Amino acid sequence: VSESIHFVALPPPYNSIPRGTWLRALRALTSREIGNISVAFNSRSIRSLVPSERPVWITPSDAAFRILQRLVTGVGVRTNNKSKNNTNRNNSRSRNTSGNTKQQLQYLDERDFNMVLHSYASLTQNQMHAAHRVMALQERTPHAPPLSPVAYSILLKAYGRWRDTKNVEMSVIHAQRNGVVPDIVMMNSLLDAYINCGLLDRARDLFRSM
Repeated sequence: VSESIHFVALPPPYNSIPRGTWLRALRALTSREIGNISVAFNSRSIRSLVPSERPVWITPSDAAFRILQRLVTGVGVRTNNKSKNNTNRNNSRSRNTSGNTKQQLQYLDERDFNMVLHSYASLTQNQMHAAHRVMALQERTPHAPPLSPVAYSILLKAYGRWRDTKNVEMSVIHAQRNGVVPDIVMMNSLLDAYINCGLLDRARDLFRSM
């Protein structure tokens, strides 16, 4: 017997979840413990909360990416729980700072992107297209921090692990086009990738330049 379920929209602020709760969920879904389970079973493991006739199962990495998208857009995210007086004070302050408060409310930490990126890069090689979606989201979001050597280190380690020479080189070119200055961690990741790919001459040249 099919049962019809009616979803009633709640009025603000009860139709949203505090930002801190989203962030804790993001960190839990990208934790090493969850990641190890995902790799071991390589199966869908979380039921989507989107109402539908059939259950939708998604990976923890996909669930984390959906949370990241919410944090980027602010949809369903409650940014503060302050009292009415404090809210009025903040509103007057925001008028004086020409919209800076809005940017502060939507501020995104680089670690939030990198945790999701690392979560995808730790899976199988055919999940790397999803890792690039995370980087594309970061690039397209004006209030997100710019891509850093950390993100490219994650890519290089993954492609080096799979001996994917083409994408190792493409990652280096992409970093150069974005004006990313390699740090010691990124250089070591590239060195390991070259060695794993059998490009010993390039690894030797890179080592000498460090």
